[in-house]
Amino acid sequence: MLDIEEKRERCKKSLYDFLKAGGDGRFLFSERESYTFSQTRRIAESFAVRLYEAGVRRGDLVALRAERSIATAFAFFALHIVGAVAVMTDGRFPPEQAIAETGVDIAPKFFLSASADGFLLAGQGQEHVLSLHPAEELSAAAEALASSVCVTDPSLLIFTSGSTGKSKGVLLCQRNYIANSVDGGDLFRECPSDVNALVLPLHHIFGIALLVCSTVSGHAVYLPADPSPASVFGAICAGTVNILYSVPTYLLQLAELAEGRTKECKNSLRFALIAGGPSTRAQAERIERALQTRLIPVYGMSEYVGISCCAFEDPSSERTDGVGRFYPLNEGFLLGEDGECVGQGEEGEICVRGYDLMLGYYNDPENTAEAIDAEGRLHTGDLGYIDERGILHITGRKKELIIRGGENISAGKIERALSDLEGVAQAAAFPVSDEKWGEVPWAAVVARPGAVLEEETLKAAAKLTSFEMPVRIVVLREFPLTSSGKIDKKAIRAEVEKWKDR
Repeated sequence: MLDIEEKRERCKKSLYDFLKAGGDGRFLFSERESYTFSQTRRIAESFAVRLYEAGVRRGDLVALRAERSIATAFAFFALHIVGAVAVMTDGRFPPEQAIAETGVDIAPKFFLSASADGFLLAGQGQEHVLSLHPAEELSAAAEALASSVCVTDPSLLIFTSGSTGKSKGVLLCQRNYIANSVDGGDLFRECPSDVNALVLPLHHIFGIALLVCSTVSGHAVYLPADPSPASVFGAICAGTVNILYSVPTYLLQLAELAEGRTKECKNSLRFALIAGGPSTRAQAERIERALQTRLIPVYGMSEYVGISCCAFEDPSSERTDGVGRFYPLNEGFLLGEDGECVGQGEEGEICVRGYDLMLGYYNDPENTAEAIDAEGRLHTGDLGYIDERGILHITGRKKELIIRGGENISAGKIERALSDLEGVAQAAAFPVSDEKWGEVPWAAVVARPGAVLEEETLKAAAKLTSFEMPVRIVVLREFPLTSSGKIDKKAIRAEVEKWKDR
């Protein structure tokens, strides 16, 4: 384990520095192609110089169509060498369309999309087709470009999912996500012999964190052509990968595939990280048991890349209970309504300060000032408490409270109570307007395969007070998801409210 000073020193290095340190070890590969760290570096260097020759400069906003591909990774590293700001857009759509759909007021100087011949760079009234072919004679020019880049310069813009509200543009610097990787790679014992499967989208922070942590730790990343749970289960059984980062919905599907088929699996999965949405202890234990691995819940967000986690060595009782301890490079605070720190076991808003903290919301000083207080602490909007072991538990969202007749009800508590019931795979709770109470809790659930759920049976079994009990519990076949795999509560609520008059 590195001490704090050693970690701070590593946080002074750039992504390019770590890329150069990887040497001839395998780095990015799929079923059809494979690249070492050295090969990736040479391609990124050449591409960076070509971007510069086409007019891209340090600090320019460049919208990158972030498909889950090796080519996207090349472009990502090249933009860091130039010192441009990579605006990561949903790879399913052209960058201009993806940005328009976020609703964020932003006008990138350039737009970058993969083409048959490399990448198409559009902007400033011109278009350039830029080759990814490496050229050794461009390495010195790339080194010169990288030498003027500082790790605290703006380097990345990520759009929040907007699953519970309006999307925002989060501006980050290299040190934000490198610090998370320095902390995480150490705690998870990531090393050059590891192989991580990238099934996450590269326009969301969890996917970026995976790519950066692999770069910092010096190990390989497998990008399967088919990122489905069935495909990745096959890769695990074949021993192709031994690390997986993903969201609860994905890992629960993977567990369903694995249950009863353990003899087919070589148990190559050393550990899996779970984040991007709530999961219960029962769900975590089920995933561990089915996949025969260590499950490590982690907690972070676009605005603060990594907030808390457990370590690889921690016992299952700690790893599956809560979201771990604050990362070593972080300072964590639980604040009450009066702005003062609450005591152990008491609920408060989770606030955090440290190297992972965003530079701010793009072109949005008002929301930035609301999120980051005068003492430099990010107010996450999440509620939680810290137990006697130092484990952080998330109890709900401050802005997702259901206010029934002036009394607060935690949507998170309702979701946990329903998720713990036999036969329930997923649960979501939300407020619905009510003439008498102002708003009342409703919920939706998805059944596990083969289970039959009835609303009255669920209400009878759920450990909730009559005041907390949802007025309706609607059983859906599946939950709509955001592009990052999170449960899309806005879409669920719109669907469920159709049942209001039934």
